[in-house]
Formats: sequence, structure tokens, C-alpha cells
Amino acid sequence: MIMLKEYQKDVVEDLKKFFEELNNKKKDFEQNQQFAVLKSHVNLLYSTTYRNFKDECKTGIGEDYPRICIKIPTGGGKTLLAVEAIRAYQNILRKNKVGLVVWITHREQIYRQTIENLQNKGHPYRQVLDQASGNRTIILGKGQFLRRQDVEENLVVMMLMIQSASRESNKLFSDSGYVDFFPHENRYDLHKSILEQFPNLDCTDANLFGHMQIKSSLGNVIRTQSPLIIVDEFHTMFSDNAKEILDGLNPKLVLGLSATPKREMNIISKVSGRQLEREEMIKLDIHLVPPSINGDWQSMLSAIVTKRQELEADAIRNENNSGIYIRPIALIQAERTGKDQRGIGFVHSEDVREFLINLGVARHQIAVKSSSLDEIKAQKLLSRNSELRFIITKEALKEGWDCSFAYILGVIPSSRSNSSVTQLVGRVLRQPYAKKTKFQSLNESYVYFASGDTQEVLSQIKNGFEIEGLGDLSSSIDITGIGGVSVSQTKKVSIKNWILDKHYHSLFLPVWVKKEAETYRRYSYKADVYSKIDWLQVEMKELFGKLIPTIGVSSNSQVEFIIGLDEQSEKETFVELISTFNPLFLTRRIFNIVGNGFVAHELSIRLFRELSRHFDKETLNRDSGYITRELEKFLIDYRQWSEQNIFHTMISKKEVVLMVTDDVALGFSLPKNDQVTNLVPSNYQYSLYEDVDIQSLNLLERNVVSLIEESSKVLWWARNKVRAPGWFFIQGWREHRIWPDFIVAKKGNTDAVEMLYVFESKGEQLLGNSDTIYKSEVFETLNKQKTPLKLSFTTSSLNFQDKYEFSLIPQGEEEFLIRGKLSDIPQ
Repeated sequence: MIMLKEYQKDVVEDLKKFFEELNNKKKDFEQNQQFAVLKSHVNLLYSTTYRNFKDECKTGIGEDYPRICIKIPTGGGKTLLAVEAIRAYQNILRKNKVGLVVWITHREQIYRQTIENLQNKGHPYRQVLDQASGNRTIILGKGQFLRRQDVEENLVVMMLMIQSASRESNKLFSDSGYVDFFPHENRYDLHKSILEQFPNLDCTDANLFGHMQIKSSLGNVIRTQSPLIIVDEFHTMFSDNAKEILDGLNPKLVLGLSATPKREMNIISKVSGRQLEREEMIKLDIHLVPPSINGDWQSMLSAIVTKRQELEADAIRNENNSGIYIRPIALIQAERTGKDQRGIGFVHSEDVREFLINLGVARHQIAVKSSSLDEIKAQKLLSRNSELRFIITKEALKEGWDCSFAYILGVIPSSRSNSSVTQLVGRVLRQPYAKKTKFQSLNESYVYFASGDTQEVLSQIKNGFEIEGLGDLSSSIDITGIGGVSVSQTKKVSIKNWILDKHYHSLFLPVWVKKEAETYRRYSYKADVYSKIDWLQVEMKELFGKLIPTIGVSSNSQVEFIIGLDEQSEKETFVELISTFNPLFLTRRIFNIVGNGFVAHELSIRLFRELSRHFDKETLNRDSGYITRELEKFLIDYRQWSEQNIFHTMISKKEVVLMVTDDVALGFSLPKNDQVTNLVPSNYQYSLYEDVDIQSLNLLERNVVSLIEESSKVLWWARNKVRAPGWFFIQGWREHRIWPDFIVAKKGNTDAVEMLYVFESKGEQLLGNSDTIYKSEVFETLNKQKTPLKLSFTTSSLNFQDKYEFSLIPQGEEEFLIRGKLSDIPQ
């Protein structure tokens, strides 16, 4: 038997706790009529123990059921956790050794590997299932028929491969001859009785006598068995269409497994990449090897062949010492694999095969895996009988392929147009047998690439880590330079000396300060704005006018609950407070907006009294969620209006002024040093610092930098660091700070600084949202005070910069705006 890793034990315990709580709530629901308003024990569970769960589901016959997810990275043992989940489910919830489990995968390779392991009675996965069933386990795959006796006397695990939810739905519910589960055609009374119990069964059209008959489809069989459903790669089955199909199978419970779960999923347990690393599940560090000459794929393959041979030599020595067999495999990504795509200017899989053979690799050690050619299908890659050492693909292995002997990924396509790298990198991360060896080379993985920018490849690999659920390990990447020299990931850089010597004054940026008598202090949102909001002056007639005509209109309003903060108060107050609309309920909801408990209570009483004059208690209880949300929106709008009004009043009275100064308590200057993680120097000529942290730049920001670098009018530019101590932010009239992206110094005809620009770039998906509108308004306010107050308390001779401009740079307009601002035409 396989010994569970510590994190796997934690996941199993989380599942057991959920199953036991679900059981307990079922008893509570059935024994206490006061819970009837919740409609089901599942809702009772989500209203108490698992209040953060948002994915509420109903079967095709209208019954609430739980749909939960385990977040588990690639290589974390999803199949083992799935069979352990089945065992716990049978013992705790089903309390029986028989029944139906439907196990859904969406990739051929994973389907094949999983069913092969489950059907093998000597495999540890199958042994777990046999323990759960008392050695009465049946594993069924494609083309194998399910009988009623199988389900009644065994634990049946039916493997389904769903690549398209809509297409698979048609297959599942086509008439397939499962007559064993349904009455004879002429027993209309029995058909009717089953339909009353399961009204969502597919039926044939009414015959001449007006009777409906249930289709003998596999889908209908599953619907009548209330199965446990296991879904691998759950994120691929979470579209509205796919969820509707899952609901329609009338499951008792759905358990999904995913490395990248959707935000709306009910995550019952999480596993981090760091936990996998501690348990020796994955090969880290990962070594990224750039090309010596860009585009030289042949040299890359030569280096890979040499590296793979070195790894195999270590693997042989490791086997001699430990008896553990490893055969290192290299995956090579070609540009083309199709039969008719060779010789058209791209590197084809056959080109790669021929070159490997010319390098001395035996033909039988090479295989191609593509959509049209699968030379690894019949291979048991972990077996000593297999001799495969090179697998060539384009993107057929980017998901759903599990071979821990894969150590090297060689990438021929350019990084610029090659999104598959993000998923292919996960194919070389699993550690053989989940156990580190005494040879460090066999505990790590290797990525070679032939074309493209190192930083782009690095970014794609880090995205690959995110896709595989290993985002917390993305720092475990070592970039190896030419000749095997490892380059440090982090380095300290400084402002260029000539800028410090000649243009030190340009490093100072304006900030808002508050004038008090004859002195100044830094402007503070909380002290100068938030504390002055007069909540008791808020006029609520507009809110009453909106709410009163709409309350009680819908009979399906969302029911909300208040639960005490400690276990005792939950037990004592849950029933009493359920969906109760009163001033206390409102006070709790708006406290974070108002910030003062007494004021929040006063506002709540005003609303409650007014609405109680028009509606009875039952109506207000039913619409409590709607009323509260409208109150919250109303108060947020009032707060934002008040904040802006208070701030602009202080501006007009010159109580708040823009200032540039070298006084450290009041002013701001760009830090003289920075830390960057560039492993290849950026070589930007106008950068303020000796190097730039390219990894922090997204595509839009890189475009902005490129446009800045093209202008001969740029003296220097700097990338501002978001939410980092010591870097520039703008405190407007709202609480959250604005951290612009770039500061650019434009020079005049005499190389003196003519203008300092502060740029904030915005992706097109963010244009028009409230945050972007707010930033635009703040920038407009700043620009109206183009010449800030200048005070120098420490260096009387310091000549501060006169002109500043703050600008939003929308995606799609970056070239037009930057060309205009950095042109030779004076601003």
C-alpha cells in the first residue's frame, strides 16, 4: 500500500470532516422543524460550518447537493486522493460497500492511465477501492456494459472521458439498450412511477396510446443511481453547460480536483507547491538554458542529447546503489507535426527525428506524439521494457500526460508565439516515485529553448507554474548562461551617477501637504477627509423613494443569515436570527462603510423605522438581502461624494497644497537603489537605474517602455514599484493609494529637464471602470496645480523641477499619447 504524504493526510481529513458534518446536518435537519426554512441539510451546512461556500447546486430533480473541490497541484497525487475520497465517502456517507461512482476525465492519456491502474488488482489505487468495497470492485471503461446486478452487489467505478460537454451529453442520453434498469415497454404504470421519482429522465415521445417510455440510455441509468461523481481537471467542467450536465446526472455529491480552481468553487482543501516540494514530489530547481545563437535549434538538440546522456549515467549509478530504475526522457517541441506540413519553412517533427538520429540516437528510442500520430500509445513508459528516450510533440502533451521520467523540455518554436510552453513545462516536473535520489541532477528538471527572449520564456514558465498550481514555487528557476555559468537571480542596482551629478533635482516628485498655521504636514486621508464625513447629514429620501416601490415585488429574494461569532452563540441564536431584518442586522452590515458603530446604528434605525411603516416583518425579512445591498450602495455613493467634496474644498481654500521638497518628512524623491531579478541585462539606454526589473512589466508596460526608449527627448525614465516601501504613490480623496507605473524626465534643447511625466498605463479591460475614472479625476486635479509649492529645508541651493504632468495611458493609445508628449514640440 502507498503511504500517504502529510499533505495528503490533511486533505483526506478535510474530506472526512466535510462528510461527517454533512451527515450531522442531515440528522439536525430531519429532527428539527425550525430548520425547514433552509429547505435542505446541504443549505444548513453552508449556513453554519461552511459559510464561505458559494457554489450552491441542485440536481435535475430539484434536490440540493454539495459540489466541492480539492486544489491540488500537478504531481500531487490526484488519483490517489480521489480513491481515498471514494473510500471515505463509502464509509461515512453511503455507509455501504456498493453503489455507483462516475469518474470523469477529459484527456485520453489520463483516462488510459487511470483506468489501467484501477483495473490492475495489484496496484495500490485498486487496493484502496477493494478495501472500500470488501473486494467487490468493478471498473468499467468505454464500451463496457453496466448491469443492475453490478451496482447492487459491487462498488462500480465507471470511467467516462468527456472532451466536449454538449457532445458527450448526446452520447450519454442516446438509447443504448440498458433495459436491465427499466421496466418492459408495456409496463406504462412502472415507467410512470419511475418518472414521478426522477422527472428529468429522457423519454421517447408518447406512443399512440399517449404513454411516455423512459429511454434505456446510460445517462438515465446514472440519474437513477444517485452517484458520487469524481471530476478530474475540474476547471474544464465548470462552464454553465458542463455544470448543467453534472446537475442533470442527479449526483449525491460531486468532487472535483484541480490545480487551478475557479474562484466560485467550494474549495474543501488546498495543497501548495511548497508542500509538494517538502514531500519530494516534484523536480526542483528547474534550469532554464538559453541558446548560444538565437534560432539554432540543432545546437540546442545537441546540448539536450549530451545532457540526457549525463542524466542517464547518473540514473544507472543511482540504480546500482538503490535498485531504483529511472530512464530520463527528453520532450522536444517542434513547430509542425502534420503530414503535409514538412518543408514549408518550419521545423517539423521528422526534421527533429532525423537530426537526433544523425547525432547517434537509435530510431527506436524516438517517438512522435501528435493529434494524427501517437507512437507512445502502446508504450508503458515507466517499464524497463520501454526504450523511449525522446518524445517529439507540438502541443499534444501540454495537458493530461503523466510520465515522471521526463526530465528535459526542449522548445524549438519562438517564445513570442508559443503559448503551449506554459503547459508543457508541467510535463517535466514530477519526481520519479515521489522520492529524491542521492544524485542532485536527478532531482531537478531542465528547459532548453532555441529562439526568443529569455525574459519572455521565463515569464511563460512562471505562468506554467501557475497553471500547474505551483505558483508559490516560481522562484525556483535557475537560468544557466553560456558555458554553464549560473547567473544570480537578484541584484542591487543604483541610479546612474551622471543623473545624480547633473539632474539630482529631477528625482523629486510633488505630494499633497496639509497647511496648519505656518507649518505643513503630509496630507492624510483618514485625518483630513474620512474623519470629516458627516454621516448624520445624509439625506435618505432618495433611498426610500427607490426601495419602497420595489420591496415585496419578488417572491424569490435571497435569504440571508446572521450567525454568532463563537460556537456557543451559533447554537443559541442561529434559529432566532435567521433572515431577521432589524437595526442590529443593518448595523453589522454597514459598519465597515461608516466606520462608527453609533452612527451606523442611527442610520439603521432611520431606515428600519421608515420601511416598517410600509411593510410587515415577513416582507422585510424576505427582502433583507436586497434592502441591505441597496443601503450599502447608497452609503458608498454618499461617502465617495463626501470625500471628493471635502478634498476639493480644502484645495480651493489652499488648506491642501501640492509641494515638492527634499524634507524627508514631507516630500518624496525616488530611491537611489533598487533590487531587480533580471537574469539577462535589459540594456535600456534611458533607464534611471543601471538595470530594470523586466519581469515586473506586462505586455502593455513593455510597449510603453519601448515607445519611451524611441524618443530622443527622454533624459531618463523609471519603473515605479507598486505598494513597495519607499516608492511613489498619490494619496487622493479616497482611502486606497494610486501607484503610477512610470516617471519620465523629458529634456529641453539644452539637456535641462523640461517636464516630468507621471504615467499610469491601463489595459483595455480596465478602461471605463470606477477605479480608472477616479484615477483620471485625481490626475486632472494634480495637473491644475502644474507649478507646485517649492520648499527646500536642507539644501537651499537645490533647484526643484517646475513642471509636472500626470497622465493615464490607455491601451491602444499608448503610441499616440507618448509620441505627442515626448516630441520636440514644447508642451
